[in-house]
Amino acid sequence: MNPDKSPKKISACVKADSFPVAVIALLIVVAAAFAAIGMVEDPFSLFHPVEETDLTESEEAELLPCSELTLSGSTTVKPVSDLLAEAFMETHENCIVSVTGGGSGAGISSAGTGIVNIGSASRAVTDEELLKYPDLQTHTIGESAVVVILNGIEGNFTDKNELIKAFGDSDGQVDLVLDEKNGEIHVNKTGSSFQVFQRSDESGTEETFASYLGLGKNLDGYGAEGKLGNDGVLAAVENTSNSIAFVDFGFAERSKKVSIAGIESYKKTEITNKSIKAALAGTGKPFPSENSTLTRPLNYLTKGKPDSLEQTFIDFARSQDSVYIFKECGYFSIREIN
Repeated sequence: MNPDKSPKKISACVKADSFPVAVIALLIVVAAAFAAIGMVEDPFSLFHPVEETDLTESEEAELLPCSELTLSGSTTVKPVSDLLAEAFMETHENCIVSVTGGGSGAGISSAGTGIVNIGSASRAVTDEELLKYPDLQTHTIGESAVVVILNGIEGNFTDKNELIKAFGDSDGQVDLVLDEKNGEIHVNKTGSSFQVFQRSDESGTEETFASYLGLGKNLDGYGAEGKLGNDGVLAAVENTSNSIAFVDFGFAERSKKVSIAGIESYKKTEITNKSIKAALAGTGKPFPSENSTLTRPLNYLTKGKPDSLEQTFIDFARSQDSVYIFKECGYFSIREIN
């Protein structure tokens, strides 16, 4: 007898082949029963294979690589960027946005060299910088203004020359004399009762203020003590009795320890959120005068055309949904101005 034809092996083969056939037959019967009572329209839909793309797309969505967006530059823009980054990451879970300061000059150079995705500056890019970084593109997200702050005296600098004397003093200390009759502040350089502060870092805030005074690109060499960033300057004035400095309007407005000085045609009581917004929008008198201004833009900068992630973040910064962030920082969104 051929061993391969033994009854035992033949029986085993029949059982192995018959099992799936029996199972399939049973499933068909069950499907037909469901169809009979209306639970399944197509009995054979139970046997349709799951499309591979469904699982694949789901897995890809969960395993998307984390995207990183880096911003650096103006300390004036940084408070806005910090809040924008936080809000952006809430709706873009696979994206990490990191923000650092360094000043407007650093923001322009880091964007121009491609060190960061987006640079920030609280001033326009100069012709010299554009020659150095010809691929730079500017994206204005808002505007603001620079104001003079005081601790220990309140009044108005109706004559800009008094400000020039104060910040152009060689030893960084001046006497501020208030004419109580008309509220005007005058500078007596023979005394040394008021401490003068400026910015120690490369700053669009200082460049705007120095340009307004006609003292060049910055106030270095004039004797005022330097502090880092708007926060550093504000803290120095808050903690120093009889002191004077300049900061962005948003920083001065939120402080309860300093007063905002009037400048030229603006009395101190007129320098408000509403009046500066009107000046920026062109619906109010210029701040502070016709010939020179302390207003400036808040800009994002990219090396060439933004990629999709950079453009998405810039669009978010310029959107109506982000207006509240600018208001919280004391600035004005481009949506409020245009």
